[in-house]
Amino acid sequence: MYKCLKEILSDNIRYFRRTLSLAYINQKKNYKGSALGPVWAFIKPVLYICVFYFAISIGFKSAKDIDGVITPYFIWLTTGMISWFYMRDMILGGASCFRKYRFLVTKMNYPVSTIPTIVSMSNLIVHCILMVGVLLLALAFGCAPTVYWIQLPVYMLLMFIFSTIWAMAAGLFSVVSRDFYNFLKSINMAIFWFSGILFDINGIENDLARTVLKLNPVSFILEGYRNSLCREVWIFDEWKKLVGFFLCSLLLLAAALWLYKKLRKQIPDII
Repeated sequence: MYKCLKEILSDNIRYFRRTLSLAYINQKKNYKGSALGPVWAFIKPVLYICVFYFAISIGFKSAKDIDGVITPYFIWLTTGMISWFYMRDMILGGASCFRKYRFLVTKMNYPVSTIPTIVSMSNLIVHCILMVGVLLLALAFGCAPTVYWIQLPVYMLLMFIFSTIWAMAAGLFSVVSRDFYNFLKSINMAIFWFSGILFDINGIENDLARTVLKLNPVSFILEGYRNSLCREVWIFDEWKKLVGFFLCSLLLLAAALWLYKKLRKQIPDII
């Protein structure tokens, strides 16, 4: 496994510029032929957030104070939604990355190990721009910058690394099993509702349910963003969650390396 990890890291470093270029091209390709083009990457999240805010804050009359949150509910909701958009795209996009870029695998002498990075980097470009928008929105709502904001790049990096590992593992597994990708599509909405995007996990009274939901890596990232921007909580203050996230990431990495070792030479034939 060490050799596989070394090979993957080496390929990604050596082909970094090309990977970044392909990530940019991928974003342009997604919106080719559209009058607004890449602007849709930002319109869709804004529409989603506005609809959910109206439904929950105005429609359901539930936008009351959330324990521990010192910023407006709209900022709290937007922070979680922007994080979810990236991870949602990685859950499905990562699982289909090798099939989507089959031309790199079958027609070009290109390292397979960099393909998950292309997908995660492509989505990260949009995520970073949206996060700048969130920070400007927070300032517009009267939220003064705090020292806790410096944690945002840390959580962003953790999200990027975890999502890239996920893309490697899920993408390889989807190569040998189309049912796995269909399964992910089926549970995608369940992941959304069980990740605490629209509600505060800490407010759940059932101890078992609250603990189980907090084990979700998506929940860890969402809570991390909100801790930095909304709650003013340091990452090491919740070290148990951080340890759990790292353990989950290591297990996923072990699975990804095992699959990569078994399938890297067979991928062109299977696809």
